[in-house]
Amino acid sequence: MSIFFISVLILFGILLIVLEILVVPGFVVGLLGAAFVIMGIGWTWQVYGSGTGMLVTLLSFFLTALSVWSALRTGFWKRFSLQDQLKGRMNEIDPETVKEGDRGAAVSSLRPMGTVKVNGQRFEASTEGEMVPPNYPVTVIRVDGNKLIVKPGL
Repeated sequence: MSIFFISVLILFGILLIVLEILVVPGFVVGLLGAAFVIMGIGWTWQVYGSGTGMLVTLLSFFLTALSVWSALRTGFWKRFSLQDQLKGRMNEIDPETVKEGDRGAAVSSLRPMGTVKVNGQRFEASTEGEMVPPNYPVTVIRVDGNKLIVKPGL
C-alpha cells in the first residue's frame, strides 16, 4: 500500500463523514466514511508500523474534527439546505362576512370536515355528525374560532 492510496482513502472517508453530518440523511454514508478512515489507519499500522500508524490516527481524527467544525462554522452547509419557508395562514373569519343563519353550498364532501362556500368565500367547515355531499346546500349554525359549523339543507 502506498502512502498516497492510504491518504486518499482517509480523505475520502472524512469527506463522507462530513457529508453525512451536513447533507445526507441516514446513517449509511457516515458508516461508509468511518470504514474508509479505519481501513486507511489499519493499513498504515500494518504496512508502516506503530509509530507512523499512531501519527496517522491522530492526524485523521484531527482532520475529521477540523473539517466538521469548519463546515459548520463557515456556513458551507447552507448552500445545500432548503432556504424556502412555507407561509400559510388559517381561515380568518370576519364576523361581518359570515353570520349564523347564512346559507351556502358544500364545495367538497363534509365528512364531517371539508370546504364550503358562503357569501362568495370559501371556508373550512364542519358538520355536527351528518355527512354532506359536494354542491349540497348548507346553513351556518355558528362560527367556531376559525371554522364554520354548518348543517345540511336550507
